[in-house]
Amino acid sequence: MILTVDIGNTHIHMGLFIRGALRQTWSIASYPPRTADEYALLMSGMIGEDMPMFGAIISSVVPRLEQPVIRAIEKGFKTTPMVLDRDTPIGITNGYEHPSEVGMDRLANAVGANYFYGPPVMVLDFGTAITLDYLAPAPTAEHLPIYKGGAILPGIEMAVEALARGTARLPQVPLHEPRRVIGRTTAESIQAGIMHGYLGAITTLVDRSCEEIGEACPVIATGGDALNLRQHLPFLRAVVPELTHWGLRHIYGMNNDCPLPAPPR
Repeated sequence: MILTVDIGNTHIHMGLFIRGALRQTWSIASYPPRTADEYALLMSGMIGEDMPMFGAIISSVVPRLEQPVIRAIEKGFKTTPMVLDRDTPIGITNGYEHPSEVGMDRLANAVGANYFYGPPVMVLDFGTAITLDYLAPAPTAEHLPIYKGGAILPGIEMAVEALARGTARLPQVPLHEPRRVIGRTTAESIQAGIMHGYLGAITTLVDRSCEEIGEACPVIATGGDALNLRQHLPFLRAVVPELTHWGLRHIYGMNNDCPLPAPPR
């Protein structure tokens, strides 16, 4: 069994792979921060203390949480996790202008997209932030596919919270699909503005990216809101809710002689 851990700004996501298949996932809140012992208790309670763990891999965008999670895995599962960093071989080239700036979760998503679909491909990740990332084909047979970068904008929940925090009289409303574009209450107006505004922004980002690339490009989506928004984004080729875990598992496999089987095409 192999454990994949994605430490994000809002949640720590965990996935358990058995014989090349993702069998189960869990999430715990990133904040408040916990001690290594607390994380170990939480992880053991969710995954099971007697689970024989062959290995683990971590990606993180929250540096202060990395060491407690590493020690928790060592304590709870008696294995030292591999930590994804800019020097880790991942099967694609990091083509960012400053490679150290790109989030490890974005690279893991690109690796997952390369595993399932191959380049050219774009990935939309609906998380705390929404990211759009582009993986370009290898220029020659001797080269690897190239992660080119993409776009980042605040996530939908973040926008709702910021609107309520930054205004005196606008409430924080539950987010769901509005009945109409022209809202007849404040709640409806916020829902319409957020939902239709984001759908328009995402569609524009994809269209403009394809113009810049010079051709239409398949787009796959992942993250918490991907399934809910799929019906409104007809250009999506597929939704892979746990793409980051698959990318991490693929990276672990290529670095530890336990590769994933080829996916169905």
